[in-house]
Amino acid sequence: MSKKYLLSIALIGAAAASAAIIWFLKSEKSNEAKDKLSTIKDRSIETLKQQKENIEEKIENLASKIAQSSKELIEKGKDYIDEKKKFLIENIEEAQKAIQEEKERLKEIRARLREKQEEEVI
Repeated sequence: MSKKYLLSIALIGAAAASAAIIWFLKSEKSNEAKDKLSTIKDRSIETLKQQKENIEEKIENLASKIAQSSKELIEKGKDYIDEKKKFLIENIEEAQKAIQEEKERLKEIRARLREKQEEEVI
């Protein structure tokens, strides 16, 4: 075999080895990148899940606070209505009492007028 032939085979082998090494390095970098992306993706998913849970918990707390505040508002409204109703009933009773007293006075005045008219007629 000639030196040129051996040199050619050596060059072809070296080129093939270089190509294989480059391919292997790219493949390793690609796998590393895929692993890093997968790790980042997993972390992102976990973070999103945690944020979702936090948001759901906040929504539950707010809904609970709104329900409690609504309940308190309804109770205060009932108390206010009862208080105003009692106030109105008391005022109505006082007005009825005043009307009755005025009716009694009016009866007394009419009775006195009748007596005077009867005395004048006699």
